[in-house]
Amino acid sequence: MLSALLVMQGASDDGPQYVPTEMTGTLLAPGIVHLTFETVIDGGHARRSSIWRKPDDESGWRMY
Repeated sequence: MLSALLVMQGASDDGPQYVPTEMTGTLLAPGIVHLTFETVIDGGHARRSSIWRKPDDESGWRMY
């Protein structure tokens, strides 16, 4: 998914941009969050969600 985002509509600096709104996170377990948000691209709305995990090391949050 991360590599696909680079070529999707809304990823370039000179075209339409993703506009995230209504971002909320729900803690599922220690170090695991369910993130939900809406994106708008050229007037089109999409509701999205992802699971994020924070490992014990110092690498930071990562989409799971």
